[in-house]
Amino acid sequence: MDKEDTLPKLMYRNSQQWGDTRVALRKKEYGIWRAYTWEDCYRKAKAISLGLMTLGLEAGNGVAVLADNSPEWFWSELGVQTARGIVAGLNPGGSAEETKGLMTLARAKFALAQDQEQVDKLLEIKDGIPFLQKIIYWREKGLKHYRDPVLMSIAELTKLGEAQEKSRSKDFERRLHHGKARDVAMMVFALGPKETLRIVPATHQFLIASAEAALSCHSVRDTDEYFCMISPAWFFEQTLGFVISLLTGQRLNFAEKAETALENSREISPTVVVYPPKLWEKITEAIQRNTNGSTRLKRAVFKHGVSIGYDRVDLLANGHRASLPRRILYRVADSATFRPLRDKHGLKRARIIYTAGRPLSPEAFRFLHAIGINVQQVFGSTRDGITMVPPTDDLSIE
Repeated sequence: MDKEDTLPKLMYRNSQQWGDTRVALRKKEYGIWRAYTWEDCYRKAKAISLGLMTLGLEAGNGVAVLADNSPEWFWSELGVQTARGIVAGLNPGGSAEETKGLMTLARAKFALAQDQEQVDKLLEIKDGIPFLQKIIYWREKGLKHYRDPVLMSIAELTKLGEAQEKSRSKDFERRLHHGKARDVAMMVFALGPKETLRIVPATHQFLIASAEAALSCHSVRDTDEYFCMISPAWFFEQTLGFVISLLTGQRLNFAEKAETALENSREISPTVVVYPPKLWEKITEAIQRNTNGSTRLKRAVFKHGVSIGYDRVDLLANGHRASLPRRILYRVADSATFRPLRDKHGLKRARIIYTAGRPLSPEAFRFLHAIGINVQQVFGSTRDGITMVPPTDDLSIE
């Protein structure tokens, strides 16, 4: 195997190194966490890749994905990229017209959809997308009575790929090994000047370098837990979640459904956390609102604890260290007040904590630090990848 300079090569390396001995990801299904090893992930991605190649996926073809975070996203992305196709991650909440425009820009030959809602949207616009040949879905609820020949379940696609394994296995391996760092892995959609939408090709090299830039600031271990909260169509979830997992072996965890994501996250208590500013601001507001609705004594204890936290934050910001009595006071406040709050929001074990995209409000940033959630701001741009300073180019990534 050549140098692991593409995402599928990293997946292959991990499957060879860890096989069935290490869990790569977990998904909560019907109240139980189901685990998948690196060998499982390799086999899933291989079956999807062979299935798509059998349907006509060629190098350079676009494949749109409309879904929330899920194992199928991970496997499908790697399957498409192994075939040297290009993934276009779209916002599953986007309108039909927006989806049609982006799929046309991406020249999507196939679309991978999460559920009936996304399938209905694609069926509505499919006649206006000139390259689209097949819509593949993975949640079958509500779709069993659909008879449109453009539709196929991911279970059917996987069976098709598995049936081709003997005859096309060499084709799969050839494409895997022949993948290049400069190949386009994904199409990243970004806002350009005057809010114009731009489609920017992101190579394997760019995505891996972006993840490595983050790792140079904060080391991630193969024992770390990452909770996948946002769609991988988001650049930061893609690099800080998916790509770093491929580089380091950090374990990915997926919620049962969007409505239970925060509850499921608390069960995992991840060590690496990446949320957009909007979610951090919601957490800040929820903590303050719940405190305001508690008893007078609890409000007084919380207010006093936060004032101690603010004092510590201000001292550190000015390059000073708190005195021993102040440090003791903060530890008492942390043990009595802040630690239970962090636990309630699934942040008890969080070691690496990012807010990504637009800047987090100074008020929320200061409050989170005061209660021991040491969130750090990261930015992304189509030129510099992930940085700790605001990007200078027009096409910043959010």
